[in-house]
Amino acid sequence: MKKFIFSVVFVVFMFSCSFFGATLKVEGEENFNYKKYENTVILTKMREFGKTLVENAKQEVKDLQKEGVKLDGPKMTISSNEYKDKGINSIVFNIFKSIYGANNQNIIKVFHTNDKGEEISWQNILKLDSADKKKELAKKMKEKLKSFEGLFTEDNVIDEQLAEYLENPKFYLEAEKIVFLLEAGTVGPYSRGFIEEEFYFNDLIEYLNQDTFPEIKKELEKLAEQKAKIEKERAAKNAKIAARKNTDGKKYVALTFDDGPSPKTTPGLLEILKKNNVKATFFVLGKNVSAHPEIVQKEIEEGHEVGSHSWDHPALTKLKDAGVKKQIQDTDDALKKAIGKEATLLRPPYGAHNKRTDNIIKKTILMWNVDSMDWKNRNVEKNIETTMKQVKDGSIILYHDIHQPSVDTIDSLIKKLKAEGYNFVTVSELLKMGGHEDLSKKVCSGEFDCHDY
Repeated sequence: MKKFIFSVVFVVFMFSCSFFGATLKVEGEENFNYKKYENTVILTKMREFGKTLVENAKQEVKDLQKEGVKLDGPKMTISSNEYKDKGINSIVFNIFKSIYGANNQNIIKVFHTNDKGEEISWQNILKLDSADKKKELAKKMKEKLKSFEGLFTEDNVIDEQLAEYLENPKFYLEAEKIVFLLEAGTVGPYSRGFIEEEFYFNDLIEYLNQDTFPEIKKELEKLAEQKAKIEKERAAKNAKIAARKNTDGKKYVALTFDDGPSPKTTPGLLEILKKNNVKATFFVLGKNVSAHPEIVQKEIEEGHEVGSHSWDHPALTKLKDAGVKKQIQDTDDALKKAIGKEATLLRPPYGAHNKRTDNIIKKTILMWNVDSMDWKNRNVEKNIETTMKQVKDGSIILYHDIHQPSVDTIDSLIKKLKAEGYNFVTVSELLKMGGHEDLSKKVCSGEFDCHDY
């Protein structure tokens, strides 16, 4: 994918204003002057935006000087790039403004147009005409952002920023993808820079404007059928829950552990599980299996379940098809060598997966519905508190067996869950209890929560 051009031709387009010695420098590459759109509506709008942008920055410098603020080289740098797909040209301006101190600002402005220079509004591309649609898209974006490093970790901050962002989203189309642009300082600190979050066109088809893309009509009809099917499955799930509770009367959960095996922590965890007569499911990294096959062998010998977590924990959605296949096959090869069989379950690193990766993986995709946040908490009490707030009958609980505080949590957590009437089973046992006999091409996040991919 093309990246924004940060190194721009110096002083191709320069404005300056001096107040008490301060000079605003504006650097860019033919700022807002795309000659290919000469005498068109879109060029007029770009120039008007550029003019207002610079005038406002000048005024900001002037106002600060009047207040006696000392400025040291106020500057604004503008880069631009143009992308094209589906007959839509997206012209992206990326602006970094530094007027004084640490008060930096990143501004991204996108103009969409056709080859005639006629403006295309973002609403003509995306159809976010309801609160539910915006909420659904925000959820998709938030999930994918988990694979990015250096972002804010507070859920409420991300939720608020995405809700505000989707009131006026900034994006471009290229190579069958929609790339959302999040300005520096929105979902991560300013120093992290702006974020490009990409989705394959077909993965967002329900959010596209059918008037602009009439070819998606059949796909939207398929989605409507799928949603109806999901509703039917949900009703069936509720019936199963009621049926099991009426006949069994017990509550079940599955403990799962990611990223192992680790010679430092996993053996101790196995001792804790054995002492408490609890079976769990381990999602292992192929490279760790290869290095410590004896630990995986012990997991199997003691009645636990083992699934794949890839070879070395990349975000699978960022890999090409061949890369995804290699991650899965290399791990399966290591497992076959260690325990004589390949994995039937796979938990994607960071929970990042889509239809493309699922169909390459060809295993049951196993997610979770209780996130202990143990990787972040690193504290027994916080781990237990976070888990107990979410746990319910049929939960799949996520922990990591590579952190000592996580292992230290498990004995107390098991005792607390047992005291509240919970029983422990492996993931496959839990799903079977939920009535899922055929788990091929399924994505599951709880006993009663499985759907086709």
